[in-house]
Amino acid sequence: MMITLYEQAPLYQVIHKIDTVIAHAGIPEKYIGRNDKKVKTFVLYGDITGETLHDGRPVRRDWAQHYQGSHWIVYGHTPPVLEPRFVNHTVNIDTGCVFGNRLSAFRLPEEHIVSVHSQQPFIQEKFS
Repeated sequence: MMITLYEQAPLYQVIHKIDTVIAHAGIPEKYIGRNDKKVKTFVLYGDITGETLHDGRPVRRDWAQHYQGSHWIVYGHTPPVLEPRFVNHTVNIDTGCVFGNRLSAFRLPEEHIVSVHSQQPFIQEKFS
């Protein structure tokens, strides 16, 4: 059942009513509406360089710094942040619940963050 869900799930979700795109690791404006291999790689892993860090994680560019689109982009899957990170009409809501911080959501159209504390032990070194 999980394999079926994974294989049939959309790469990202566009919510036209609130001019928002939800994508696992983000998505640049030029990829919205596309579903090719390049888009899939970006949405799943972020703007990766092909290099890896000493611990095996991929090196990622900060794509949100260059985002100029009109849609809100709600994403995570990047190195977690202690607080949701707002940059150029994007919001990284990966606040490291699995590493003991919080689980966060971005409410629209209110543009309000809602967070709950994790029950996992806090691991400081997981946060950049």
